[in-house]
Amino acid sequence: MLKKIVYILQIILFTQGIVQSQTNESSSITSYTLGFSTYLSHTDKYAANFDIYTDNEGYTYYSGCTRDKNFPATKGAFQTELKGEADAFVAKFAPDGKIVFATLIGGAKREHHTAITVDKLGYIYVVGGTHSSDFPVTQDAYDTSFNGEGEWAGDVYVLKLNTLGNKIVFASYIGGKVEETVSAGNIKIDSKGNIVIAGTTLSSDFPVTEGVIHNKFTKQACFISKLSPNGDKLLFSTSLGNGVYEMVTGLAIDGKDNIYLTGYNFNAELPITANAIRKNMIRPVVAAGEAGIDHFLAKINENGTKILYLSYYAAGGHMGTELTWTSPNRLMITGSVNEEGFPVTEKAIYEKSNGEKDCFISVFNSEDMTILYSSFFGGREFDQIESAHFLNKDTIVIGGITNSPDFPFTDNALFKDYPNWESTFNNTFFGRRKSFVSVIDIKNGKLLYSTYLGGCFHFKICPDKVGNISFIGEAGQREAYGMTGFPVVGSDSEEPPTYLMLGRLVLNNISIKK
Repeated sequence: MLKKIVYILQIILFTQGIVQSQTNESSSITSYTLGFSTYLSHTDKYAANFDIYTDNEGYTYYSGCTRDKNFPATKGAFQTELKGEADAFVAKFAPDGKIVFATLIGGAKREHHTAITVDKLGYIYVVGGTHSSDFPVTQDAYDTSFNGEGEWAGDVYVLKLNTLGNKIVFASYIGGKVEETVSAGNIKIDSKGNIVIAGTTLSSDFPVTEGVIHNKFTKQACFISKLSPNGDKLLFSTSLGNGVYEMVTGLAIDGKDNIYLTGYNFNAELPITANAIRKNMIRPVVAAGEAGIDHFLAKINENGTKILYLSYYAAGGHMGTELTWTSPNRLMITGSVNEEGFPVTEKAIYEKSNGEKDCFISVFNSEDMTILYSSFFGGREFDQIESAHFLNKDTIVIGGITNSPDFPFTDNALFKDYPNWESTFNNTFFGRRKSFVSVIDIKNGKLLYSTYLGGCFHFKICPDKVGNISFIGEAGQREAYGMTGFPVVGSDSEEPPTYLMLGRLVLNNISIKK
């Protein structure tokens, strides 16, 4: 009870401190310490997606895929032993770093890629991919039959896990005869408890419903599907249009249940709307003279029957953009970009690109889809935002990976120096990628906090309402031995190969007024 009272007081201080400090342009000091940081398990070998969600009480939920026969499943969990080549997992951690529960979920073959979210009652929802025809689907689910698999993916599954992690409330397949998959972040719960998922399919027979935006799938196309709260009905399922090569990498829902999508594509046949910020596709020349990718940003209505906005946006970056929404009407899209003429606004952190592929941060008014804030961010080499969240409507936190030794950081950073891995690190796979966390005041164009963390291949964050930031990264060794430089607090074990590192940055100071 005392912990809960302290947590509520922290929320009050946070909302009255940081929010007030930004709107009044006072001098704000934001600093973090490392609350905990520890190894979780071996992960799937080739960067299978993991995801992260933090609830209102500061508990953090992690999902991913593992091949670890010694995965630390807790007693009484739904599944405690590895069944296939790689299984999905869900783990819940308390704010102090203690594990609440951890369970495996899978069948006889391989599970791949996951996304996770949690509802207000603490029920956990996971979407992912599976090659397993014996995945633990439930009797009354929308689809109980495995539909097919390809070389790199199988069916998509959607499941709801109870609050204790020991029972699946429902689990369903959704897919076609070929293959489909999803990206981290691509599952959301709307105001009615319906489950919205998005991903990519190669199946021409992927399920569609009547009256939707587009009822055919051609080649590799994105899908958007909504299931009922108990997983027994497909409320709608659609594609965006005549996709040739598309991937959805970001999904968000606003207060009116409108759905926002972002991703990348290689074709100029998307049904761009008249109000688009850019109507023509751009494919900048990248390495070896090849044409790069372009990204898109879309808004559709809650029934999947109408495209309200669709524009090309942020060309030439890494394959992936992120989306997040906050009330009353702010939509943020982030990623990396290599585009001449990319729009920036007043009070941008950087008005020009500093490197080969810089991060970008753009905040839209989600009502009319006009840009409120847009900025470059990064150093002289490759930078990529892999997670972005609003701390409040004027303050954001971003996390990702960078190859830039001159990446912008603040004086109070936990780790300021860019590492020199030399022979102690497997440069052949990771390169010199270093994770980062940055907090930005977008109202006044100020970098409030920025720090390096350890070396890793992918890195995601999720803050709680107070402003503490949980993280998960794919780190460790591939084939070579050596250290990643990832800080470890709360674990005496030796660094394992190819592991997931997770932890929490704890907010220290709220604000200091002049």
